[in-house]
Amino acid sequence: MKKNYLQVIMVILLMITASTVNGQIDHSKHGSHSSGSAVKSFKAEMSVPSEIRQEQIFPITILIKDEKERNVTRFETFQEKLMHLIIVSDDLEFFRHLHPDYKADGSFLTETSFPDAGEYTLFSDYKPENSGEQISVLKLRIKGTARPLTVPDTKKTEIIVGDVKVSMDVSPKTVKTNEETTVAFDLKMVSDDSPVKGLHPFLGEKAHLVVIRKSEILNVNDYIHAHAMKEGEPSLIKFKTQFPSAGIYKLWCQFNYKNEVVTADFVQHRDYSPGL
Repeated sequence: MKKNYLQVIMVILLMITASTVNGQIDHSKHGSHSSGSAVKSFKAEMSVPSEIRQEQIFPITILIKDEKERNVTRFETFQEKLMHLIIVSDDLEFFRHLHPDYKADGSFLTETSFPDAGEYTLFSDYKPENSGEQISVLKLRIKGTARPLTVPDTKKTEIIVGDVKVSMDVSPKTVKTNEETTVAFDLKMVSDDSPVKGLHPFLGEKAHLVVIRKSEILNVNDYIHAHAMKEGEPSLIKFKTQFPSAGIYKLWCQFNYKNEVVTADFVQHRDYSPGL
């Protein structure tokens, strides 16, 4: 009993307070999050074990509080879930999309593990009742053996995932600041190059796209979440979004193929012509 009590104390001491975007997240801008007019402010606090090593399965508890430090206990479902938790390694080589379980006291619980040591960033996406969608950013450090450094292939536009070939096209190639960009993913069968069939909605949409800009310290301004356009052939998935600046971006397109979530990832170097 004393041992368990000590572990609880250690977890509380490791609680991390997140930086939070206040106000509504406007998905009508296809993933370009802006703070807007803040009516209420929220923050996320995360509790984890005192030491986490690679390949160790461990619990993550995320507690949502308002500006008066009160637990937020009512949330609205969006994209079929109460919370979407995007986890990436800071080198953007690792990606995971989780949906923590709500525990009715303002806290969300999930379990996960990491294959490599290093720094990780968690983007917690939630919507308190009668408030706008919020993004909180949390940080984790995993002990163990770090993954060797790799040079991202920014020229790759095709990837094979199982029996599906995913080809990506970004238009225009060079854009002005805040100019709308179309990102398209063409899904073909590896066997005969025919359009993929057996696609189903994923979290209420044709597909989802997460884009994160490579930064020394990842923050909410590096995060983009876009929904697929509804029109067009099922096997041609298009998104409209904006890249906030020139730089290296990692893109993860997720879609439902034969009732399994498939993730196709690409790296892009975005160039900018002079803005207006």
